[in-house]
Amino acid sequence: MTLKGLHDTIQGAFLWFDCHLWEFDINDRRYGLPHDDDFGFEKVYNATTTRLTKLRDSGITEFLYTYDMGDNWEHHVEVLKLFEMPKGARLPVFIDGKGRTPPEDVGGAPGFEMFLKAMADPSHEEHDNLLQWYGKPFDQDNIETAVVKALMNRLANMRRSKK
Repeated sequence: MTLKGLHDTIQGAFLWFDCHLWEFDINDRRYGLPHDDDFGFEKVYNATTTRLTKLRDSGITEFLYTYDMGDNWEHHVEVLKLFEMPKGARLPVFIDGKGRTPPEDVGGAPGFEMFLKAMADPSHEEHDNLLQWYGKPFDQDNIETAVVKALMNRLANMRRSKK
């Protein structure tokens, strides 16, 4: 899998829509989507061609993934265990999760904290606005396992068709 594939997997796990900038910061190198102009910033390495096996073979076991530079969702990614993929297995696959992820465009960690308070309290001044914005009550315990599994299956099928 490439870093772009990992990005897609994280997007699916979080039920996000991949509509913001993102990057991986690995050993002081930035990886993201290639672009024609670097706008005067440091070089961005191509996440569509950088494979996770390259990181593994280099001994890299942790790195940073940032999504939505405005909301600034920073994810510390740590490799806990390596395993041989069973023959015929399709990846990615959703194994388990805990807690509902923040909605897209909620305003980063401070916005999500306010969102949780407002959604839990019908008397909160922002409750009705946020309920309308989100479209339904927010259940922190419902991670929508079936939806996440379906997204992972879709990604696995896309990876298989590219081979």
